[in-house]
Amino acid sequence: RAFVLAARGEADVQEARGMFRVQDSLRVRCTTQSLDSLETGAAQNAVTLSGQLTCAGQSVPYTLTFSALDERQVAFDLRLADPSFNRIFLTYASDRQEHFWGFGEQFTYLDLKGRRVPIWVSEQGVGRGEQPITLGADLTNDGAGGAWYTTYAPMPHYLTSRMRSLFLDTSAYSVFDLRADDFVQVQVWDAGLQGRVFYGDSPLDLLETYTAWAGRMSPLPDWLLHGVVVGMQGGTDRVREVYAQLKERHVPVAAFWLQDWVGQRTTSFGKQLWWNWELDEDRYPGWDALQSDLEADGVRLMVYVSPFLADVSEKSNVRRNLFAEARDLGYLVKDASGAPYMLQNTSFSAALVDLSNPQAYAWYRDVLREQLGRAHAAGWMADFGEALPWDA
Repeated sequence: RAFVLAARGEADVQEARGMFRVQDSLRVRCTTQSLDSLETGAAQNAVTLSGQLTCAGQSVPYTLTFSALDERQVAFDLRLADPSFNRIFLTYASDRQEHFWGFGEQFTYLDLKGRRVPIWVSEQGVGRGEQPITLGADLTNDGAGGAWYTTYAPMPHYLTSRMRSLFLDTSAYSVFDLRADDFVQVQVWDAGLQGRVFYGDSPLDLLETYTAWAGRMSPLPDWLLHGVVVGMQGGTDRVREVYAQLKERHVPVAAFWLQDWVGQRTTSFGKQLWWNWELDEDRYPGWDALQSDLEADGVRLMVYVSPFLADVSEKSNVRRNLFAEARDLGYLVKDASGAPYMLQNTSFSAALVDLSNPQAYAWYRDVLREQLGRAHAAGWMADFGEALPWDA
């Protein structure tokens, strides 16, 4: 069996409000593989395999390099010489008893052995295959039902019961096909496939090796574990009222998470937020006093942000129109014409900050640092990164 395959594919991707429907048609599929050479690196810690993939009178050269980084990790780099082959496959051995865990935040199954797992950031979905709720969500909200694998936070990363782990270093659409008993096939929509394989004696070993390379989450602050985080909306007086009721009942509170700190707008959907990430002092008069009073009791304020910005020129109490600033600086995600890619939400439209642009990233980081600092926010929900259009 060939362990490297190549294909030319054409994707049909439909997107609505962060939900994606992906279909792929493979026009040419090269499944005959030759292994023509095997070369070791100068330092004897790398080996490169090269050969040809052939099909229908065509061929494409490939190289696959393995580099031993230390006793616990090996990097791999698979490349096709012809970029017109935009689908690449890598196949390797497994067995019926090997269990696969991971792939980011998965809501339906713990063990993914026997499944085909696409990796693409999207809305989670309502129903996710359970009927009739999924059908109802699909019919009434542009395919919002989702599927068992749709998730806000997927990762091309797993670990197995055989104490091995693999991570793909790619932002391209990928698929892990775990349906066969005796092999795994990884597909990436690109002309190359790079990543790392980790080995260890326990799941903790695997995660420590991975995070030593990829980075580790900072420990949660102690205060977050000393009570509930109350998510609510409604303004200053309402927060004080709810807090008084909780204190009366001796409920330990760590923080209030106030999604509407930026103000509330009326749309065709009902009540939504103004997507302009600054404190609305009409919605929350006396914010500083509220924050100070809560902090005296060891209670923090937390807020909400997203990479979306909406034009707030019609809003009355604006200090900064972040949409206008980002638009004028060229920091918004663009459409095929080079204009800001405006996405219709309900009765308003908005655009995404292009966080792949280092200048836009730095600008937005500084904006959030300033605005959240001004609000004395101890934390925030970072939401809605799943709606980047496929054709942006």
